[in-house]
Amino acid sequence: MAELVMVHGIGPEDETEQRLREDWTRALARTLRDNGRAGAADRLEAGAVTADMAYYRHLYQDYVPRDDFDVRLPAPIAATGEEVSRDIIDNIRRHASDPDDREEAADALEELTVEVGPEQGPLEPLRMFVSMMGRLGPIARSGFAALSSTGAFHLGQVAAYLDDERVREGAIEAVLSRVTPDTKAVLAHSLGTVVAYEALHRLDQPLPLLVTFGSPLGLRSIIRGRLRPQPLRSPAHLKRWVNVADRDDFIVATLKLRKLFPEDDAVLERTRRVGNRNFDPHAATEYLSHWETVEPLAELL
Repeated sequence: MAELVMVHGIGPEDETEQRLREDWTRALARTLRDNGRAGAADRLEAGAVTADMAYYRHLYQDYVPRDDFDVRLPAPIAATGEEVSRDIIDNIRRHASDPDDREEAADALEELTVEVGPEQGPLEPLRMFVSMMGRLGPIARSGFAALSSTGAFHLGQVAAYLDDERVREGAIEAVLSRVTPDTKAVLAHSLGTVVAYEALHRLDQPLPLLVTFGSPLGLRSIIRGRLRPQPLRSPAHLKRWVNVADRDDFIVATLKLRKLFPEDDAVLERTRRVGNRNFDPHAATEYLSHWETVEPLAELL
């Protein structure tokens, strides 16, 4: 019966549902209070506004690395992870604010065009991409690929959602089981924006608001034959959709998500841009520190 349903994205396997919910709630309340909405902040922290986290990270247990260099991904999922990693590097090339970061990403893509021989094994291309990603400024500063196993696991979460129906259906059910007629808003981050997109297309009741941030919606590796439904369009029962992006967030596929949707789609608004702290521009709590992200929720809470 949650009024606010949160949908997390990629991250470490030991990050629990309770910790994520508390971190997001704390960040939301702080931003509300900082912008003159102390009453809403108090209600949220006191539980008068009910909030729940649609948690699905446990579904990745089969893919959790056993050590710092382990990659436990089947070959097809590793191949999808390679596609996703190429798109992430291209995100940096296209819209990073620092020209040096853009140039570095362009050089990396050129270097990675060298074909990997089949004798090196099906996981070797992914290892190469993860290694290259870890050297790029925005990714290196964030720790996204601090270890080869960390980077591969993060990419593997996206790839497994797209390729493993058990993971996909479990994640979608985690959202739908929490959205009720009392739900006022869904708040989704990172891969969670893809999960929310697909889940809300199955929703058979009105939903006032969806807020997405740090979204990979628009990545070629996700859209091309994988995202459901296609072509891109807003869920039928959704009344308002606000998307928020930081140009230095390497997971963000586009700063103009609206352009990927039909011209007559009146639900998705023009993307709001924010500037997160440079060392981790993809962090959910960074996005939640901005009024641009929280303001649409304020009037509903």
